[in-house]
Amino acid sequence: MLSREDCFKEMGLLPRWRLKEAANVAQASSPASAIPPPKDRAHLTQGIHSRGYLPHVKAQGATYFVTFRLADSLPQDVLDSWRDLPEIERAREAERYLDRGAGECLLVRPELAEWVIQALHHHEDRYTLHEFVVMPNHVHLLLTPLGEHALSDILHSIKSWTAHRINQQLNRGGATWQRESFDRVIRDDDEMRALAAYIRRNPVKARLCAEEDGFRFSSAWKNAGGDACATLGEPPDAVPVAQASSPATSGEPPDAVLVAQASSPASFQSMDWPALTAAIKTCTLCDLHQTRTQGVPGVGDLHAEWLFIGEAPGADEDRQGEPFAGQAGKVLDAMLGALRLKRGENVYIANVLKSHPPGNRDPRPEEVAACLPYLERQIDLIQPKIIVAVGRIAAQNLLATDTPIGKLRGRVHQYRGVPLVVTYHPAYLLRSPADKAKAWEDLVLAMNTMKLLKA
Repeated sequence: MLSREDCFKEMGLLPRWRLKEAANVAQASSPASAIPPPKDRAHLTQGIHSRGYLPHVKAQGATYFVTFRLADSLPQDVLDSWRDLPEIERAREAERYLDRGAGECLLVRPELAEWVIQALHHHEDRYTLHEFVVMPNHVHLLLTPLGEHALSDILHSIKSWTAHRINQQLNRGGATWQRESFDRVIRDDDEMRALAAYIRRNPVKARLCAEEDGFRFSSAWKNAGGDACATLGEPPDAVPVAQASSPATSGEPPDAVLVAQASSPASFQSMDWPALTAAIKTCTLCDLHQTRTQGVPGVGDLHAEWLFIGEAPGADEDRQGEPFAGQAGKVLDAMLGALRLKRGENVYIANVLKSHPPGNRDPRPEEVAACLPYLERQIDLIQPKIIVAVGRIAAQNLLATDTPIGKLRGRVHQYRGVPLVVTYHPAYLLRSPADKAKAWEDLVLAMNTMKLLKA
């Protein structure tokens, strides 16, 4: 364990910080505008506290930059690979790794991100929340604990309540968040402004939106003042850790929870096919509804063993309301024929995105995030035995990776517990007919996988 002085040096707080009277500590650690005005600052303290694995700076009355991450977002082998890097380089590598979409990225689901925001706005009498952003696999906060409330207790309340709700929503147990959170004391106004700007800019940097105010799950969102998730009411006090890992121990959700479920894509989880199809056709969750002709749900056998998923409707599909029309559709039909399948029989065809992007541009991350709950509900209803991801965009979005399609081919992946095989998009094969042989290899892999599933 590092000594007190070594900890302060490691976190960049010396020589600027000095262990003097409490009032001076508070002034050095936090912008004046961010420090609450207690009647007596004589009790302000600073020091190192440990939870048994990493030391943390504790400074009562200070403002903190905090990051906490989903449990699967930073594997131990990745952390070990950075062990010899300087602290600032380790932090940069972690941010780059997280922003590439590491892990399952549960928080890309709007209903789960809203649980986190609801928790952040609860008990604001305990802290001042200056900035926040809920990224797909981690959360950044800038906050000032008030009075005697400790940062560790605040974070425990947020993490345990959201872990309970997320596990309840997904009907599963286990760890939701990494045990360890990163927290850093803000030393002055310049650092406060820099980190506030960093939080607001993070979704743009990660290509989740084009502008800071265009990301819904951030304090920078242009409609944040009227966001339902910020006014849904109060969640209960922190759920005990034992309950947080076991959805079976929870009672009925409060009224606020029911309101959230009724007003977000979480309500799609109870929809049957007619309701889901109608919701997709009339969806307004992203800006694409302003330029499309109609939402395109999909087509085929509603109890199919085979599910083919492309990227998004093209102009023809937008007009016809059916995926894979035109020449690309004919190539897909030929691929189905090679599998002794045909459209409408034991096959369902859908897209990651349900609305046509103008100019056939690549789908944006926020558009995919809005559409993904629809696709997940379709998978729940169909219960396919195998998924074929058709094209780079579909494969990378379903697998939450930026790995080139050439490296994703040739092996069986998993999506929501269903085997997934990657192949080229028919439109690409029209441009690059030499790669049809590789596409045939992908289809053989899919056929062999299906045979093993039925064996």
